[in-house]
Amino acid sequence: MRRAVSVVTAALWLAAVPARAAELSPQASVRLTDRNGRPMRAYLSGGSARAEPVGLEEMSPWLILATVTAEDRRFFTHPGVDLRAVARALWQNAKSGRTVSGASTITQQLARSLTPRRRSFMGKIGEMFSALRLEGGHSKDEILEGYLNSVSYGNFTAGAQAAARAYFGIPARDLTLAQAAGLAGIPKSPVLYDPVRRPGEFTARQRFILHKMLELGYVDGETYRLALKEPLAPRLKKQPFEAPHFCAFALARSGGRPGEIRTTLDLSAQEAASEALTNQLAVLSLKHNVRNGAVLVLDNATGGVLAWVGSNDFFDERGFGQVDGVIAPRQPGSALKPFLYALAFGKGFKASDLIADEPLYAAGGYTPLNYDRKYHGLVRLREALACSYNIPAVRLAEKVGIDAFLDLLRSAGFASLDKPASYYGSGLALGNGEVKLLELANAYAALARGGIWLPAAFEAGRPVTGARRVIGRNEAYLVTDILADNSARAAAFGLDSPFNLPFDFAAKTGTTKDYRDNWAVGYTPEWTIGVWVGNFDGSPMRKISGITGAAPVLREVALRMKELYGSSQFRVPPQLRTVRICPVSGLLPGAYCPSSIDELFLPGRLPSEVCGLHGAARAVKSEAAPKDFSVKYPVDGDIFRIDPYTPMAAQAIFLKASVDDAGTVWRVDSEELPGRGPRIVWALKPGRHSAGFGVSRNGTLLQSKLVRFTVLR
Repeated sequence: MRRAVSVVTAALWLAAVPARAAELSPQASVRLTDRNGRPMRAYLSGGSARAEPVGLEEMSPWLILATVTAEDRRFFTHPGVDLRAVARALWQNAKSGRTVSGASTITQQLARSLTPRRRSFMGKIGEMFSALRLEGGHSKDEILEGYLNSVSYGNFTAGAQAAARAYFGIPARDLTLAQAAGLAGIPKSPVLYDPVRRPGEFTARQRFILHKMLELGYVDGETYRLALKEPLAPRLKKQPFEAPHFCAFALARSGGRPGEIRTTLDLSAQEAASEALTNQLAVLSLKHNVRNGAVLVLDNATGGVLAWVGSNDFFDERGFGQVDGVIAPRQPGSALKPFLYALAFGKGFKASDLIADEPLYAAGGYTPLNYDRKYHGLVRLREALACSYNIPAVRLAEKVGIDAFLDLLRSAGFASLDKPASYYGSGLALGNGEVKLLELANAYAALARGGIWLPAAFEAGRPVTGARRVIGRNEAYLVTDILADNSARAAAFGLDSPFNLPFDFAAKTGTTKDYRDNWAVGYTPEWTIGVWVGNFDGSPMRKISGITGAAPVLREVALRMKELYGSSQFRVPPQLRTVRICPVSGLLPGAYCPSSIDELFLPGRLPSEVCGLHGAARAVKSEAAPKDFSVKYPVDGDIFRIDPYTPMAAQAIFLKASVDDAGTVWRVDSEELPGRGPRIVWALKPGRHSAGFGVSRNGTLLQSKLVRFTVLR
């Protein structure tokens, strides 16, 4: 007897100990939205239900009255346990011989949800003591708020806010009387009164509660009748499932922090990227065996992710659609070359410097080849990068040092390159190490920022941190200017490649030698886009390069991003200088150089030597030609196209001079042609060309102005 008294005394003492307020509501579900508040994904709280706790003031007053009516009419007067209800329940249960009434108050139900117990006599006693304890430490409003935030409304919803959104698509504060009475009836039996699967039982319970509210004086007759007439069409609102790969990334980065997380993603950009990828894969899948891809778009100002398409179809099991191509390591091919050239410019190389594109036996015993399997002789660094020639890149890597190149890449965020430099060798210039699309696009964003690297961000509104300079501003701009130079890359990609956009746009492709990975990355000052296409099972694509595989996706996304976010021109750093040079030698043009072009130079590295390659008119004095001394055909800016169905020997144009002189000497691309006269034949060759003529009169060389034209294959 003494021990029993001690147990009761202890229980009563515990009932007087206040409970912590934080314990009354469940943890909120994680809800991810895009930067504009559009919902993307909601995760179950504790893995069992969607919960969105809100304050009592954010709930409809009708819901509070309807809940009290349905569950606990004396809630505001009893101390946590309703002894009258207990007595009534005992009498009803004894009379029927089974449990027909539980007499649990709202406080007891909340206590049960906070501390689940076995359904037994002792469990009921414990529940009562817990209810008394809750009442001793909390106000009625706090207890009611905890209950309305935690009670189950079925269909994996916990709390009134989650239920209101799930069934009616509105927040709990906007519930009408009819809707509130419907929701209030569900907790008694979420299965029996399921508004979607059992609408008849749901409506009957709702009408019962409305009638009780009328009897209790909570509503008048007119309000009651209007509520009965209000049509209810509860339905489970389809849960959003947007950007699943990004949501998984954001959830992991947030640590599962409860509540709403507004991300940096823009669903408009996401939809554009996804559509562009799907469109291109539909073209490539059959002919070229390309079944998947990934697209990433970054906001350069903050590093925020604007679009993250991890695969073409998340639910495609055969195509391994749940693999995330944004973070899957892959070989980048030539996509790493811009960082090699940035390093070289930082070490004193100039964009006008010549480098040999000739057979090379590189360190390690392998022989690199260009994509077109041709050699192009001496080429300027600008041409070598713009046309993505492989052999010059390997030569340059050996000149600047593989260790230094690897250090720069790691500083630019390529954490996946975790092997020593000796492991990669000079093949690192051709992308023989595996990287992630996230790393690659983020490194290009650093070029767009003038050499400043930022970590990729996923949550909107967070301060930008972690910035570091990885490339000099001048060097970053030089690389950008080359990647945006449509003329410089025309020899390899043509003038009308997917990168030829009506606004400033710097871009680069990458293709692995076995055609397993295909890349394209491009940027403006405002945003950066990275694209990968290939197959997650590792099977090779069939004869497709970055310019024909990934680049069309890049182009389509870039045009859409221009509409969504705009773009501006790249700003030239004030220290850079523009100087005219000979395009053949890369030096200052001499008196007999047939043409000249503009080139950018870093401070203190301006060219000083004059070209000595063009001395054909060595003993002849040159002077300005008359105004009518000009090339009549072709006209400056003309474009010719080679006909694939006509023999090359039959494809030529006549060069025509404005003067009729049998001794007229013609030059095309600084090479003197063998024929003489005012009208001679020149066989078409793909590329950009310049043509002009000269006539010697009385010891004076009169030279025409050059005309520039293009021949497309």
